[in-house]
Amino acid sequence: MEFSILNQSPILKGHTVGESLQNTIELAVLAENLGYKRFFVSEHHNLDTLIGTAPEVLVSHLAAHTRKIHIGAGGIMLSHHNPFHVAEQFQLINHLAAGRVDLGIGKAPGGTPLATKALQCELKEDRAPFNDRFIELKKYLNSTHADAEELKISPDTSNPPGLFLLGGSIESALFAAEENVNYMFAHFINNDVDLLDEAAMNYKNNVRRGRFIVALSVLVIEEEADRQAAIRENEYYQLSFKDGRSLRVITKAQAENFVRNSDEEIEVTKKKPNIIMGSAGEVLKQLSKLNENNYIDEFMFHLPSTDADIRTRTIEALAPVNTIHNREKAGII
Repeated sequence: MEFSILNQSPILKGHTVGESLQNTIELAVLAENLGYKRFFVSEHHNLDTLIGTAPEVLVSHLAAHTRKIHIGAGGIMLSHHNPFHVAEQFQLINHLAAGRVDLGIGKAPGGTPLATKALQCELKEDRAPFNDRFIELKKYLNSTHADAEELKISPDTSNPPGLFLLGGSIESALFAAEENVNYMFAHFINNDVDLLDEAAMNYKNNVRRGRFIVALSVLVIEEEADRQAAIRENEYYQLSFKDGRSLRVITKAQAENFVRNSDEEIEVTKKKPNIIMGSAGEVLKQLSKLNENNYIDEFMFHLPSTDADIRTRTIEALAPVNTIHNREKAGII
């Protein structure tokens, strides 16, 4: 079982935007030194609390500050981007990083309706559905598109970036299996354990070769008062779209503003966060229980805290270099 990090680049308590971005670099270096497999960054737009608007820029910068760990986008929101240009960008970054760049692709808007309109104002209104655009991107990366002899994303496409589909449904898991790509289940958004098990089973039973990764919210916090504070900090409103996409916002006003500015039908639900919390041993026990069927190849830790110390402590406590010791303490080996 391998562990990775998903960093959404929040603005940290007592930090400026620049200092918070510097913390992202520091966490990537720390994760590399402690044996984590990957370090992914996300794409969000026009949100007051998250500053990762351009994962392609962050991935390139983080790759330049690390040597071994895989650096990736988790993910690029394809509805805002041209598939050919995304393929070009990540193939170039992968060359710069000696083959350790991953490309995660998501379907969600990653921001407010106003941001979506601004990002898509120059794009065709009749552009292809998401699945078709994903297949198009994959073909560019693999040089299997119709114009491959004349249209290339790079003079050398022999080592493309690792491709991941991000999702949270059985349908998306099956699509990833059909396309024979890695799949990352967003358990921190859709925390239905039965759905996770079914998605994992369907993916593993149908994919020829691919990794099933679960991204979930994790914090190493031992004091009950601190755990309750973390829950209060992470209460949110979930916006659910007809096509299965979802987005989180922090306040009721943000949710109402989103609905008011959107042309789509949206269901709004207030939710408490699903965070795996406790000592390192307690967290590992819960992770082990989630993988009772052994379908999960990798856990990716989303750190839902604006406290820099808690984020660092969690990465250190759950580090692969410490895992055997922690598993012994948890009594699961």
